[in-house]
Amino acid sequence: MARLILAGGGDAPDSKLVDEFFLKQIPKGMRLLYIPIAMPPESYSQEQCKEWLTSAFKALGFTDIDTWSKLDNKTYDGVKRFGAIYIGGGNTFFLLNELRRTDFIDHIKAFIEDSGMVYGGSAGAIIFGKTIRLATVGKCSDENKVGLTDLSALNMANGYDIHCHYEDKDDKQLISYSKKNRTKVMAIPEKSAVFVNGKEMTVIGYEPVYVFDGKEKKTFKPGTKIQ
Repeated sequence: MARLILAGGGDAPDSKLVDEFFLKQIPKGMRLLYIPIAMPPESYSQEQCKEWLTSAFKALGFTDIDTWSKLDNKTYDGVKRFGAIYIGGGNTFFLLNELRRTDFIDHIKAFIEDSGMVYGGSAGAIIFGKTIRLATVGKCSDENKVGLTDLSALNMANGYDIHCHYEDKDDKQLISYSKKNRTKVMAIPEKSAVFVNGKEMTVIGYEPVYVFDGKEKKTFKPGTKIQ
């Protein structure tokens, strides 16, 4: 049963409530695995990403974090010793390509199947949708520099495609996309997230999450379940 937090990609103040919720899910005494590989180096170095997450979580009383900057030759035995995984944002196409290239995508699936908790922020959330096509929509749209042609994703969000960094001005594109592809879209603002617990999905954070189903836009406030 999937246990995921899919976050909209905001900064530390935006995600404070979501981060607090996440940290409470990590078993006492276990460490967090942070994977920042999606971030393009011209935007932020992986060291800067590590400093950002470490600072944000230290402010919430959690410091037990290991960072993996490369996923080559990593084994599931190494992964399963962690209490949770945090997959950071950046370029969604590069991230999915790297997870496939290194076979780390299989470790993520196994971790989730073993009831492990995974937090995905922005690109790290989009990869859990049905596809990653919506990575090209909105203010933080990604360029497919790796030439990825298979845009199918992990599909662990109950059949939804995920759109992060949501703003009202994205509505027209999301409505059109949903209708054209006959696909449900979950649009997550930077101050919100969705907690996926098997078939149950609950909005957490400061702002509503929106669903586009090809016919209408539905609003789900924090604390409510997405139907």
